[in-house]
Amino acid sequence: MDTLLDKNRKKIDVIGIPVDVFVYEDLEAKIKQMLADKKRHHIVFLSLRDIVMAKFRRELRTTIQRASLVVPTSSYICKGAKYLKRVHIPQKIHIFEFIIKLLGAIENNGKSVYLLGGKLDVLRITEANIKSSFPGLNIVGRYTGFFPKEMENNITTAIKKASPALVLADSGLPGKRYWITRNNSVFNPGISLWADNIFDVFAGKKPKPSKTAGGMLIERIGRFFRNPLRIFNAFIYILYFILLLYYKAKRI
Repeated sequence: MDTLLDKNRKKIDVIGIPVDVFVYEDLEAKIKQMLADKKRHHIVFLSLRDIVMAKFRRELRTTIQRASLVVPTSSYICKGAKYLKRVHIPQKIHIFEFIIKLLGAIENNGKSVYLLGGKLDVLRITEANIKSSFPGLNIVGRYTGFFPKEMENNITTAIKKASPALVLADSGLPGKRYWITRNNSVFNPGISLWADNIFDVFAGKKPKPSKTAGGMLIERIGRFFRNPLRIFNAFIYILYFILLLYYKAKRI
């Protein structure tokens, strides 16, 4: 039986992968619906690499298909939807801005959050900064990433007992975002999402990502010089454009 969230969801297809047509103004209402239906919800940030690799990796594709909200973090996904002449065109989401608005929505609904992942010093600063910015938000627990396998059951049990409205996860989880989907059935109803290195941004260890074209270009150049192997990401762009041409030709 469809829930109110399902009925209100506006979703399109880009190269065979579902993408939500979402605007920030809708977030508060969506969060309220997710919390009201007493189900488990997973939010996925979809990069260009994700949408391409989902065509070849079943677990990634299944994770995206089962998510309650799939938001694009690449303008190329939005441009691809336009090229394929989809009725609705998604909006590119900036991860840090999205999470700030999400935490605000959780606070406004009088709910709680559990912080999972990252290194201990970063996690402590992140917790303090979130408490300072969202004084009405209840942080019901935290645990660092990079934990030994034998601790996993204790962590999932702690999260279940804390019963947070939101599990906000970062780096250091085995399987990264897959850790969420693999353990989601253990948790109580609520929302979960994974964002790599987001706690470093909250803790001031990394700058907030730029939202301007010039700033993003400088960031890309900087990432390239730190890791020249990123040149191989060009194959992701090439493969994406090939897939767009294929789906355009098939008029799917």
